[in-house]
Amino acid sequence: MRSAKLGVRKALLASSLFAASVALGGCATEDYVDTHIAAVNARIDQTDGRLGALETRVADVSQRADAAGAAAQNALGVAQAAGTAAQAASTAAGTASADAQRANERIDKMTRGRKGKRAHVHVHKHTHIHKHTHIHKHTHK
Repeated sequence: MRSAKLGVRKALLASSLFAASVALGGCATEDYVDTHIAAVNARIDQTDGRLGALETRVADVSQRADAAGAAAQNALGVAQAAGTAAQAASTAAGTASADAQRANERIDKMTRGRKGKRAHVHVHKHTHIHKHTHIHKHTHK
């Protein structure tokens, strides 16, 4: 597509240059017109080369920008998941704290005497030891 545009531009430029030289100079020589057309064509070719290089760079930058956008989107998803996990942990911690508070209140009720004083709580530990003796008899025939 670019080469088609280039051909049209060259033809338009050449015909414009030829028409201008005939109109202004009256009688332009073919060598004069060819020389000027060659100079203009060289400039067009140079500009076209620069344009191609720029198009390549723009495509590369666009590709890198797309990759950066995808990485940012991924990081956002990870951050949102971490936020959700933190919120769940906070809720679980709050529940555990409330459970511990209720347990402490029950312990306080169990350890108070009738007049609001703490009663003495005795903990007894029982240990049982069992001994077993095994006897093995072997008979040889």
